[in-house]
Amino acid sequence: MDDSDKRAELRWVTAVRALDSLHRTTAWLRCASMAVLWTSLAWTPASARTHSALALLLATVGAVLSLLHAHPEARASLEEASERLPGLYRLFDHLDGARGRASFNLPGLAEGFGMAAMGLGLVGPYGPDGPGVSVMIVQLSALMVFVALVFVNIVCDAGYYAPSQHVKLGNDRSTGAADGWLVLLRRLIPVGALLIAGGLFVPDWTASLTAVPRAARVCVVLGVGAVAVVWWSFDRILDAAVTTAVDLERGVRDEACRDLHSMSKTGVSMAIEAEQSDHYERAEVRGLLRDALVRIEEMRLDWLDPGRGPGGTVGTLWDAVLCVMRGELRERCDLEPGSASVALPSTDYQLARRVVSDLVANAVRAGALKVVVSVRVARESDTHGGRAVRIRITVADDGPGMGSDALGRNSSLVVLKRDLDRYQGFIEFAACEGGGTRVDADWSSRQPAERWPVQAAIREGE
Repeated sequence: MDDSDKRAELRWVTAVRALDSLHRTTAWLRCASMAVLWTSLAWTPASARTHSALALLLATVGAVLSLLHAHPEARASLEEASERLPGLYRLFDHLDGARGRASFNLPGLAEGFGMAAMGLGLVGPYGPDGPGVSVMIVQLSALMVFVALVFVNIVCDAGYYAPSQHVKLGNDRSTGAADGWLVLLRRLIPVGALLIAGGLFVPDWTASLTAVPRAARVCVVLGVGAVAVVWWSFDRILDAAVTTAVDLERGVRDEACRDLHSMSKTGVSMAIEAEQSDHYERAEVRGLLRDALVRIEEMRLDWLDPGRGPGGTVGTLWDAVLCVMRGELRERCDLEPGSASVALPSTDYQLARRVVSDLVANAVRAGALKVVVSVRVARESDTHGGRAVRIRITVADDGPGMGSDALGRNSSLVVLKRDLDRYQGFIEFAACEGGGTRVDADWSSRQPAERWPVQAAIREGE
């Protein structure tokens, strides 16, 4: 897919989602305009009310249908309340099928013919005589607001932005570009609306219309020109949004490529150096490769859920550790629920990842059928009288127990112990009652206690 195709798809999807909000707002405004027009009938002579009400009826139906079209949650409530009305389901299916397409639909047709009926039979050539100047100005203004909003929805219809090829992005799908004659009609709408409105409301068709100063009528009619301004503005905003999305995607791709290259290169290089070392330890190479896999998996999760920062929660770390294990081994491993929400800063998070990865892998490799991991953090006084935080990770399993060479030369735990020593930490092994092993890894965080995130898992004096 080239850049132009991508832009076309983004343009259409952005238009669909942006216009959902626009339609919800303008639907309420059109209903408000109709409410003003119906209210104005109270100041219309009684002899003309039936005539005026009939002129408002079709546009009112269209406005209500448009409101239902723009608010799926309202349609869902009606569907639940009227299960015995199959016609209602067909109507709602029709409304759902019109989303993101440039086509005629029932609300649009009702509003279109309703505008004509109001223009001709309410304030235009066939409007009734009798309403005062104030009532006529209110009716004329409300009608033109309704007209302008209807035409804004027409010219900004997302279907006009659909590319010729079908698009599927998220839950949104297009059925191809709009028909050529609809595109032509769209271009004619701003000029045509001005000409039609001018022909209906500027001449002195009735005594009531004549009583309104012509300059005021001209100003009201020119308000329809806002359709062209809104259309032009929407196109410019749409172009800017698409350009921003494309630039962001390029930036994310570049950053992801750099991160993946750096992570893979670093992990593999360290494993190769360890393998070629004069003091080659198979367990160390194994641990380095496992750590590289976990880091890459963490990177993948971070791309899917960005914004977690340089550290992370134990729950995220746990997901990354499990993802590099075989399915049957994952089922043997559990994280204590209270530990998942513990947030660790960057250095402690990286060390915890290594600890959990090594200890869990060793436990399942030794034949444990159940491995339970818990993580706790606690405040304590440091050697300088300040406050520090210690992290303790406990891994308990039901395996055969640790052998005498648990910290021997060929054990990856030797490398792990070396890392913990740098943070005034230690690793201890103890036999569990009934069999199995409990391993405690404990170290002091480099980050002062006052800079730690507030969390319930930090306990005093532990």
